[in-house]
Amino acid sequence: MIKPHLSQNYLTLPNCFYSHVSPEPMQNSQLVSVNQLLKDKLNINLSDESLLDLCSGQLQTFNCQPIAQKYTGHQFGYYNPQLGDGRGLLLGQWIDQTNTAWDFHLKGAGRTPYSRSGDGRAVLRSTIREYLASEALAGLGVPTTRALALATSTEQVRREIMEPRATLLRVTQSHIRFGHFQYAASVGPDELEVLINFVINKHFPQWANLTYIEQAQNLLNDICIKTAKMIAKWQAIGFNHGVMNTDNFSILGETFDYGPFAFFDDFNSDYICNHSDTEGRYAYDQQAKIGVWNCQVLAGSFADILEEEEINTALNHYVITYNQHYISEMLLKLGINSLQENDKDLIGDLVGLLNKYQLDYHQFFRLLGQVNNEQSDLYNMLPTPGDFKGWFENLNERVKQEEGSFTDWQQRILDNNPSIVLRNYIAQMIIEQAEKGNFDPLNEWLTALQSPFKEHQHLHQYQQAPSLTNKGLSLSCSS
Repeated sequence: MIKPHLSQNYLTLPNCFYSHVSPEPMQNSQLVSVNQLLKDKLNINLSDESLLDLCSGQLQTFNCQPIAQKYTGHQFGYYNPQLGDGRGLLLGQWIDQTNTAWDFHLKGAGRTPYSRSGDGRAVLRSTIREYLASEALAGLGVPTTRALALATSTEQVRREIMEPRATLLRVTQSHIRFGHFQYAASVGPDELEVLINFVINKHFPQWANLTYIEQAQNLLNDICIKTAKMIAKWQAIGFNHGVMNTDNFSILGETFDYGPFAFFDDFNSDYICNHSDTEGRYAYDQQAKIGVWNCQVLAGSFADILEEEEINTALNHYVITYNQHYISEMLLKLGINSLQENDKDLIGDLVGLLNKYQLDYHQFFRLLGQVNNEQSDLYNMLPTPGDFKGWFENLNERVKQEEGSFTDWQQRILDNNPSIVLRNYIAQMIIEQAEKGNFDPLNEWLTALQSPFKEHQHLHQYQQAPSLTNKGLSLSCSS
């Protein structure tokens, strides 16, 4: 029998970028969910038995060379040279029908040389959160890594309490982070050049014939632009990442390494989803600034290659791109397709009102798409409707300048604002059921989050504003 093969193109990098490590096999493992949508998209013709073999770290039926990657990064603003894959292993690449290579990365695989004092394992709670969150963002059109499968076992792992061990098979085209460039620059110019060449050949072959300086400039520009687009989408959908360290930022502009994330309940511009973030460094209203800060740190790795003017050009690309895309994304939420001079004020005034009264962010937009008169549910949710009168009048005048009927406008709103959102209390409910051995809610929500703009009447009870006890659940980095 021929074993399935995962290639490992990262081995073309110098060995200072990785360590060969075998997973610590998960005992008595059980495959509890498979992302069939992703599996079909990538034409992954692996049986559940094969996926369990990967997820459990047994690797008895695969030819692969697992590695733990080495990188550095800034964590909460402070440089840490001791970073690397501390609980995950890059198993190799799956090649799809279009000859695109997809990294298979096993999270929770066990100790590596970069685990420091950690056990390298993951728990069911955190793997479920990443599994569902990555599909939630993908369903909302936000660039993100995704996960192919989730497994658990009877093994117990100590966090604050003893919890079930679990693993996640993460999938993306690249696991190169900002921190890889920081590490390469710290080692030396030769290593940095090798890394840049690797990234160009793997992801940007259209630049292969450019000079080294031109490649570096294009690469930095591209990363800054993609990062800005990603964060603009986070802001528009009301998503707080929680741990925007540079080692958690992908060069592809994908949402990466989910920890204490949260989608808004009530709108609160300075919301902090991570209770470990005591200074609010990664609060919702700081995300755009941290994005450009991270890009500045990344640009520092290119300082010996590019001139200051070239670096500033890339950073300006971030600022311009973010501002443009945030406005565009918010206009889509309002059912507006075109862009006019005063649209920034229309959006700014709305954000100010939502923040002042801390209205449920997702409910507001969804009900706006269903409004029919001043007795509608939208007006009923406003504590002081009079304060919104001027804004609604401005919106009404703006909508008149768009093509289509009133019904068309409302449908555009519903098409751009989800009926279901992975609020923290919902994720917690799913986790608690899974810990009892009931994985039905997990798989039901996985499917629903992949089409968040549908009505999903069977989830009606979760489409209302949450109760006070279910709002604003705070999480830690262990989440």
